[in-house]
Amino acid sequence: MCKKAGSDPEDHGIQGLEGACPSRPCFCAICLTPGPEHVDHDHKTGRVRAILCFNCNGGLGQFKDRPDLLRRGADYLEGNVWKPTLVAPGVYRLPS
Repeated sequence: MCKKAGSDPEDHGIQGLEGACPSRPCFCAICLTPGPEHVDHDHKTGRVRAILCFNCNGGLGQFKDRPDLLRRGADYLEGNVWKPTLVAPGVYRLPS
């Protein structure tokens, strides 16, 4: 949840919420859980990205809205983070 004062999205300078969930039921844009209640927005521009559930919205915040960290986290969960890639005989490249 954005820490700025006020509960109305417009209090945060958030624009574009109209039509984000035009008909019910509405689903979280990431995990597809029904009934999301959190407006996800770009903190720099105020642009609304989607409506998310509590867990997905919080997860993005924990990863600082950085796609590179999210990708690395997914790689970690899939067991790929520390697997070196054989580039040439005896030469390995670690994941970046």
